[in-house]
Amino acid sequence: MPNKLCGLFLCLTSSILNAQTAAYEHATVLRVIDGDTIDVEVNGERQRVRYIGINTPERNDPCFDEATQANKDLVAGNEVRLERDVSETDRYGRLLRYVFVNDTFVNKALVAVGYAEAVLYRPDVKHYELFSQLEVAAAKGELGCHKTGVFDDGDAKR
Repeated sequence: MPNKLCGLFLCLTSSILNAQTAAYEHATVLRVIDGDTIDVEVNGERQRVRYIGINTPERNDPCFDEATQANKDLVAGNEVRLERDVSETDRYGRLLRYVFVNDTFVNKALVAVGYAEAVLYRPDVKHYELFSQLEVAAAKGELGCHKTGVFDDGDAKR
């Protein structure tokens, strides 16, 4: 009997590990578009990836270049892990993902240093509370783009 239980445990553990591994896609960053968008090669295909849960200044907005450079500093030319939340793509066909370089959670890092703001895009809400807390701290410290006022949208988080 113990052998059957042990075998069952190994099967369950293997299934859990496979499910966790399957939650990630591995990709190579080909190009940084802006502070929250990259082009990657994943499974032999070029894909555009939009970071979930954050927003950075748009072209012609204050701090656009700085936010884009911060993203480049984190991901350019690197291998990344892409994690899906609920949605696969946005209305523009971009993959929606959380992005990791080694142990660095890129979406989180950009908010923490003030180059991105937290934005709630339902149904993809897994890390929204964390991002919101980091944004409040970055805004209080006037880090990154916060000192330009580009994120001053009247949001009640502040």
